Amino acid sequence: MLEALAEFVRARTTAEEIDALREGQGLLLPSAAGAEVSDMMAPQDPAELTANVVSVRNLMPGGDLFHTAVLALLCGTLVERGADPGAAIDATLDLFIQQLDALAEQHRRDDGIATDGIVTTAGQLTFMATMTMLSRSVGTRKRWRGRPELMARLDGLEEAGLVPWFLREVFTLHDDVDLLLLDPKNRRAYQFRMVGVRDRLYHCYALLQDALLRHTGPGYLGAEPVDPDMVRYARNRDLGEEEFGQDDPGRERMNDHLRFNFSVPGAVIMPGSASPSELPTLDGLPFLLVEPKGMSINWNPSNMYGVVHEALAASVELVRELDRERAEVLLVKCGF
Repeated sequence: MLEALAEFVRARTTAEEIDALREGQGLLLPSAAGAEVSDMMAPQDPAELTANVVSVRNLMPGGDLFHTAVLALLCGTLVERGADPGAAIDATLDLFIQQLDALAEQHRRDDGIATDGIVTTAGQLTFMATMTMLSRSVGTRKRWRGRPELMARLDGLEEAGLVPWFLREVFTLHDDVDLLLLDPKNRRAYQFRMVGVRDRLYHCYALLQDALLRHTGPGYLGAEPVDPDMVRYARNRDLGEEEFGQDDPGRERMNDHLRFNFSVPGAVIMPGSASPSELPTLDGLPFLLVEPKGMSINWNPSNMYGVVHEALAASVELVRELDRERAEVLLVKCGF
């Protein structure tokens, strides 16, 4: 199976292939390999698509960096059609690391001047496949978040303009991270869980105030209703071309604002530009205080947490409201 594709991958990448992709002509595949790819894309059943991903993954690593990146792109395309994102994600991430290393080496060799060629063009394919799979796999994101050497490499390459901004964003998402919310006025406490939340509290606030009001009912602590369109954007759900288009003027008119005052002990407010990882902890969990809004704070969602990938699902959802006795213990620990 996939004999023609395997033969293509083992061959060396040609200048014509690189030029075709850079000029927008797409991938140049031999006719027999192209026929195999078409057959792989035809099924509608997720199990069949996943089996096809495994077949492609088994050819990795292929030949040179570009042809292996073609395999990763094919896997990513199958994932977009319904295949299991975990079927090839580790092989793709291994390639991703090789790609970053090759870019860094090229950058050093060229004295800081990036050049076009196999390395940079292969990156276009590898990065797309990486984003496609990571956006659909919370577990993999959690495994890779704790790789400081990866983040250091991404920081350096992004500063040099060699990798796009959204790569770092997907590796800094807060996934399956619990958050305590304490209400001193009503002596109540809640435990929420963040999934796919960006590394800035504005994103958390947009989702958290919606989740809180859905649980407590409207008007809690005198809060105004949330804007359902802004919540939909923060969740990255059912977005159309107007939300994805980076040059769409409508993005600049998007506006959201705090319905509550979110703070921490000793501070009037916790800045929305801060990271959730900067929050103090209580019994091992990050926490916030909530009270009636005392000042108006607005933000543009497309600037604060622009769309990273259309498949990424972001949420802050209530795990439980703590009983009154437990809430009182936590509030006393915080000095209330």
